[in-house]
Amino acid sequence: MTGPLTRRTAVVTGAVIAAALAVETWLLVGRRSGEPAYQPPAAVIVRSLEAAGAEAISQTFVPGADGLAAVSFVPLLGGRRPHAGVDLQLDADGSDVPLARRRLRPEELVDGVPFWWDVPRVERAAARQFTLSIAVPDAAPGEGLQVAIGPPDYRWGELRVGVRRQWGDLVFATRATRVHVLDTLRTLRRPLPWPLRTDGALVLGLVLMNLAAAAVIGHLVGCPGDF
Repeated sequence: MTGPLTRRTAVVTGAVIAAALAVETWLLVGRRSGEPAYQPPAAVIVRSLEAAGAEAISQTFVPGADGLAAVSFVPLLGGRRPHAGVDLQLDADGSDVPLARRRLRPEELVDGVPFWWDVPRVERAAARQFTLSIAVPDAAPGEGLQVAIGPPDYRWGELRVGVRRQWGDLVFATRATRVHVLDTLRTLRRPLPWPLRTDGALVLGLVLMNLAAAAVIGHLVGCPGDF
């Protein structure tokens, strides 16, 4: 029975290593996480109140990953564009000045199409509260901008128009540069000496760990009489 058991042990060991490496690779560089977004079904999306004059639309949100790099919202033009430029502003708790500002030309907005705003990358963004503000300060009532909102189901932020809290949440999405487990591990390994902080050291450690686990499983499979 040594031959069949040896072959079975080799097959099981190889399968364990292959499966473990595939899952670990997906977790390290395939799965994205920490990019907050609120995108409800189209059937429940409605228009916000208007951003015009001193009344700006604002939504708070909390990323779960570092490296915040872009945020989007959905303009609802209803057949007309704002009569003046649209001011975007991004603020963060702990900062006395806005992190980013931009004035949009009305023709840059397309009805119902998300507008993506690329912002200077915020390295330490995880667990901080950010505020996206959308204003049309030079527009009179009826000449401003409305955006897509949905039911108040985004638990980590709130929607306001001016200083007043509003029903619902802004339909938005974000992009970040550090959304993989590998990015987090790179940050944690920065204080380590070279070569321990390199990706090669991480890969070698994972391979050794998988080989050790496969050796234990192979031993158990190859010695069924011990149980």
